[in-house]
Formats: sequence, C-alpha cells, structure tokens
Amino acid sequence: MDKDTIIKILIAGGILAFPTDTVFGLGCMMDEKAMAKIYKAKGRSFNKPLPMMCDGLSMIEEYAEVNEDARKIIERFTPGALTVVFRKKEGLPDYVTNGFPTIGIRVPDDPFILDLIASIGKPLMVTSANLSGETSLRRWKDVYDCFEGKIDGIVCEDALADTASTIIDVSNDELKILREGKLGISEIMEVLQ
Repeated sequence: MDKDTIIKILIAGGILAFPTDTVFGLGCMMDEKAMAKIYKAKGRSFNKPLPMMCDGLSMIEEYAEVNEDARKIIERFTPGALTVVFRKKEGLPDYVTNGFPTIGIRVPDDPFILDLIASIGKPLMVTSANLSGETSLRRWKDVYDCFEGKIDGIVCEDALADTASTIIDVSNDELKILREGKLGISEIMEVLQ
C-alpha cells in the first residue's frame, strides 16, 4: 500500500493498521466517527482516550500545554518510544480526549509515520493494534488475523519492537510515571536533574 492510498483512506475517515518503532499501531485522523471505529474494533473503553501522534514539538504545541520540563524531555527523547500526557489546549474538541482535560502525545521514531503526518499536516490518533487487555502485536499477519473485516487497511510490514512506549504525565506540577516501556525512567529523570 503506497503513501497516497494510505492518505486517501485516512482522510476519508478510515482506520489503518501500521508498524511503528514500538508495537503495531491502529490509527485514524482526528475524526469522531473514525475514532469510534477504533474503539469498536479494539473493544476499548471510552474511559481510555486514544493517544495522538505528532511529527514534532511545534505540532505538539498546537494541541497541548508544554511546560519547560516537558520541553526538555521532548527535545531529548523524541522522536522515540515515549508518550507524554499533557494538559490539552483550549479549543481541542472534547471527543478527542473523551472529555478529559489531558491528551497523551507521542512522536514516533519512524520515518514513514513522521512523513505521513507531515504530508497530511495534522496529527494521527493511534493506539496499539490489539484487542483491549490483550498483548500488543508486532507481526502484521497477527494484526491481520485479529482485525480482518474491522479496519480499512494494513501496512504489511512487521513493527520494530514488541515493547510499548513509556508513558509519563506532565499535566500537573510533578512528573508521574504511568507505564515503563522501552525507555527507562532513570534516563528521563536524569534530564530533569
């Protein structure tokens, strides 16, 4: 599947499965109906908002409040296997965060996805391509078997790793670790020393 076809599917409100620098992802545009399809396909609770993928700090700042500590962390560890939870900016529609005041954002270390986001000029809403509560998937064949008939396309290459991103929360005054993944917490804390 070439880039133009992928972009057409996404802009038309479709959902796609594609490999990332961590596990396989399931993504769509920031579109309420498309996002609802991802929740349905995964069996994901609406209490768990979908993370956003951006192509860099300037795009992140369009959607999130970025403080100095967060800026240091982003500059050091992105693109990479790190999802940062920020306070969302005013004007970001409630459906994007399911009414929560925060948004999780990642800049993947994957030239294909970064180019895709840059070409569209907007972020993607991306979660791991697996059924909720199940193990994250790395091989495209496993993703195909899991989501056949539930999604609009799949990029037939394997993901680069089988460990999801580390998740940190910088939405309040102190940094919180929500999940340790590929990136070690001690590495993150060193940047803030």
